[in-house]
Amino acid sequence: MRGLVLGSRRLSIAVVLGFGYVYYQLTGGSTALAAIGLIAFVGMAQALPALMGALFWRGANRVGAAAGLLTGFGVWLYALFLPSFGPGVLMSAQLLAEGPAGISWLRPQALFGVDGVDPLMHALVWSLALNVLAFVAGSLVAFPTPLERVQGAQFVNVFDIQTSARGWSRNAAEAEDLLVLAQRILGTPEAQAFFQAAATAQGKAGYLPDTTPDFLERLERRLAGSVGAATAHAMIAQIVGSSTVSVEDLMAVASETAQIMEYSSQLEAKSGELARTARQLREANDMLTKLSVQKDAFLSQISHELRTPMTSIRAFSEILKDTGDLSPDEARKYAGIIQDEAIRLTRLLDDLLDLSVLEAGRVQLKPEAASLHALLERAIIASGSVAPGRGMSFDRDPDAEAVALETDAGRLSQVFINVLSNARKYCDAERPRMTIRVREDGAMVAVDFIDNGSGIARKSQALIFEKFARLTDQMQAGGAGLGLAICREIMHNLGGEISYVPGQGGAAFRVSFPRVLPPQPEDATDAPEDAG
Repeated sequence: MRGLVLGSRRLSIAVVLGFGYVYYQLTGGSTALAAIGLIAFVGMAQALPALMGALFWRGANRVGAAAGLLTGFGVWLYALFLPSFGPGVLMSAQLLAEGPAGISWLRPQALFGVDGVDPLMHALVWSLALNVLAFVAGSLVAFPTPLERVQGAQFVNVFDIQTSARGWSRNAAEAEDLLVLAQRILGTPEAQAFFQAAATAQGKAGYLPDTTPDFLERLERRLAGSVGAATAHAMIAQIVGSSTVSVEDLMAVASETAQIMEYSSQLEAKSGELARTARQLREANDMLTKLSVQKDAFLSQISHELRTPMTSIRAFSEILKDTGDLSPDEARKYAGIIQDEAIRLTRLLDDLLDLSVLEAGRVQLKPEAASLHALLERAIIASGSVAPGRGMSFDRDPDAEAVALETDAGRLSQVFINVLSNARKYCDAERPRMTIRVREDGAMVAVDFIDNGSGIARKSQALIFEKFARLTDQMQAGGAGLGLAICREIMHNLGGEISYVPGQGGAAFRVSFPRVLPPQPEDATDAPEDAG
């Protein structure tokens, strides 16, 4: 290291002497040594604004210092150093006399029209003035970095800093404090093992070795593996009683802290993302489980629904086949049962096919002009034939029902018929009565069907639109429980919905749909019209 320093100094001396000789030759040896010294001093004076600003102004920063130095040295070169070589050497005589491009107020030795002043004083004043101006402007424009703010506070407020810290003295370190620090960072077993090994190497017993420089260096390296090099150095420096932790150490600690905070933020974001992904996976798994349960329940229900009529058909057909002495009346009775069960089976298959087509969205709707009043009239008549023997009176408002529609009248009537048929079957009032209310809301129409029965229990309201949902005995219901599920899919395809409205005194269903049927997908296909 000593040889490198000496070599650098000798090389610097040689370079300076070489530049001096070149300057002497270019000036022709006509410039006095004192004048050369003054020119050099004016050049060195350009560092004065940045130096004084750094000592007394906390707002100073490197951008301002660089701007001031560049400006000051530029003016010094232009107004003093280059002209010192004489006319025609590095500057033409015309430039010195008239200025660049004939601009007289930019003449090197008469800047801004100031003429008749000693060139040395002229260059000194203008270079320092512009240097200070650029330094202040650059410092105001640029925002100081954290390191610059800390350094500024240390230099500007140097007399305000009161510290009782001692100078760096490794031998003054307390081994007990270092052991406590190491235990907090490394853990008790690892820290005690490290200190015991160091004490043993020094020929001492126990866990407290002498705090030699070598030991402190090894301890700092060990702690750096856990908290970072800058943090470890700062911690040990505080314990061993160093004067003041350097700005570089403080900024390194701050940088490591910022990195830790950034990593923590990234880990938190990753943790949140993983939590969201896990939640989505749980939801997807729950949905798949639910779908699997629904599929199993559907297969079980459909097999039961198909088995019941098939069992009846098989049993009564075997009676007709094996019993030869049946009377004509008994034969007709059994044949009628077989026919009814076959019709029931056919209706169930039609309902299943219709529901599957509707759920897949492949139904081809047929929009046509229709009257809501006419559709309700037809549904009331049709529901009487579907559920005969149950008389029901109706409370209606023909004026409110006079609504012109452009929709699939057949499908909408199918929904009305199903709702009215269910009301005829299940309304438990002594004198069943149905109130039909029509309400228009912009482009939407809502039709409420409210009977005067006891309604549907709250716990069952969420189940009535599911497949094979029946709230009464199957024989009493007379169906497979697909009616409202089909109605729900029909209304979905019509751009509307069907829902149960609680709190109306009886069973209340609301059917809402647009006046004009929305455009249908081009890939829709025809579906069966019989919903059963």
